[in-house]
Amino acid sequence: MAPIVSVIMAAYNAEKHISASIESIINQTFNNFELLVINDGSTDNTQSIVKEYCKKDSRIILLNNDKNLFVIKSRNKGIEKAKGKYIAILDSDDLALPNRLEYQVKYLENNPDIFLIGSSAYIIEENDKVENSFIAPTGYEKLKNNINKNNLIYHSTVMFRNENVFYREKMIYCEDYDLILRLFSEGKKIDNLSDILISYRQTSNSLSKTKNRLVQWLFINKARFFYNERLSTGKDSYESFDPKSFTQIYNINYPIIKDDCLFALKICLYRRDRETMRFLLKKYQKNYPISLYFIFYYLVSENKSIFSILGKFFSKI
Repeated sequence: MAPIVSVIMAAYNAEKHISASIESIINQTFNNFELLVINDGSTDNTQSIVKEYCKKDSRIILLNNDKNLFVIKSRNKGIEKAKGKYIAILDSDDLALPNRLEYQVKYLENNPDIFLIGSSAYIIEENDKVENSFIAPTGYEKLKNNINKNNLIYHSTVMFRNENVFYREKMIYCEDYDLILRLFSEGKKIDNLSDILISYRQTSNSLSKTKNRLVQWLFINKARFFYNERLSTGKDSYESFDPKSFTQIYNINYPIIKDDCLFALKICLYRRDRETMRFLLKKYQKNYPISLYFIFYYLVSENKSIFSILGKFFSKI
């Protein structure tokens, strides 16, 4: 008999927390599930840890990537193999509370018009200490009206109907947000449960604490751009998008679309990153004629006081 829920867990060098994540699924009050763990070319003990769980519980299935393919391809691989009526996502360092699957299955069974459901979450540290909580906004219309401003759904909380929905592999760093925006633009109904159903782990090497935060913001802005394209024209320009223009943002010789470069300059002001702004101005000048925008950012970058004042202003809006 096919499972009701397929839990997808992509894992790369996850030996520190993956046992706790797997245990949090094994200990669910709802037990008609399969747990697909996609070992994404880990070089630590992730594979051997998962193998031991597979021996003890036939509901746990290990899928191995020969090399590190990254989370998007790994999740898609899991979805492709999933047999469940519903897909649930749980990252390999997060924890599902015992009633998570039960609550979400019951909600989706009772609300056939809802395609995807999320929930509230605890924010925990490396040592499982609760540091904060995310209280998810609820109501389809409220989410729809605000989703283009902020991603209002923690992706480790989501469960959605298994209807051949996959992540877009070029949307690095924001494939989850891009998926949610696509579903909204397709008219799919999405909601959150106010209940706290997972613990989301905020690790010390979190993306937000690295220079890749600028790259992530570029992808987020592009996801919103595609969303607005779909709303206005019924389609977007994803197929012609070159993700290397963002991942190679620090490569002076790799081109970037003018509007994307201007957005990156704006983010530098927001982050008060004067050094990167100066670099991007050189990159802009290398590829495009001098414009009023260029002159504005150039003058700002040359004056520490003005840069600081505008940085504080941008950070509050």
